[in-house]
Amino acid sequence: MIQTENNFLPQKVFEELQNYCQKSEFERINLGEKEFEFLKVPDDVLSYLQEEKHDLIVTFIRRATPDFDTDLRIHSDNIIQGEKTSLAKVLYLNQKGTVSENGTAFWNHHIYGEELPKDVTDEEFNRLITEDANDWKKWSIQKVFYSEPNKLLTYSSNLFHSKYPARIVSGERIVLVVFYKDK
Repeated sequence: MIQTENNFLPQKVFEELQNYCQKSEFERINLGEKEFEFLKVPDDVLSYLQEEKHDLIVTFIRRATPDFDTDLRIHSDNIIQGEKTSLAKVLYLNQKGTVSENGTAFWNHHIYGEELPKDVTDEEFNRLITEDANDWKKWSIQKVFYSEPNKLLTYSSNLFHSKYPARIVSGERIVLVVFYKDK
């Protein structure tokens, strides 16, 4: 399941969120073997992220630049903070024209196809993230959803995906990500 929704947040809320991202200092954090630039989601945005039949596990704002977060890193979001996920969302926050073309790509793995089985072992999940995630020979691209300001991308968390392209050419790719589990 993949869905998009344009103009997700009310315009005033979206502009305030963009201003927050521009004025705030992103923190670099390590998650597993990957380093991210991270920003807390403001409390007034959380109410817009609630999802019927799902509990929110975690949400944060993430940034990539031409010199940081440049790996392809194809993955699925089956396990987040030790919890089995069911749904993920990406909200594109960039102002139009401030970053080179980018988005989210969905991929087929040479063994598993478009999605990682929900009953995959932790060992196999970790192996895919460390061994296959940046090996182009093990993947074929299926579809790219390009970034547009205030566009929300919602997808099943077991689908293989990545930011696209791996390295942006100019500007900063800023997205708000959300992960959910079934109630």
